[in-house]
Amino acid sequence: MRLLLIVEDDHETRSTMTLLLSEAGYSVCDAADGSRALEKLRSLRPDLVLLDYGLPAPQGGEEFLLRKAADPEIAATPVVLLSGYNLPTEMDGTVAVIQKPFEFEALLAVIERFVGPAQKPDTDAA
Repeated sequence: MRLLLIVEDDHETRSTMTLLLSEAGYSVCDAADGSRALEKLRSLRPDLVLLDYGLPAPQGGEEFLLRKAADPEIAATPVVLLSGYNLPTEMDGTVAVIQKPFEFEALLAVIERFVGPAQKPDTDAA
């Protein structure tokens, strides 16, 4: 099953994304800040990171991307940047930028483009 790491400081947003992506068939782990996200990235090796660019200091989205890029073991993990800021559609260290607020279907389309469709458990198996 594809594993996604959601990095979002807003508890409600993080919980909602976790629930919706889990229901869509993805395995999901999450982190509320950049430091914990790097720890989970190193230990769990998710297939894709969904990163809130506006994380608070000391390790915001930009700092997370710099630290991730400096670590050869995790540098290649794709990152989709989620932001309420008006950012360019392409940024170093990311594979896509999605403007907040976003439609869930648009997020799913981007996730599927980079890691493939969710692998829903077989509910018919005995």
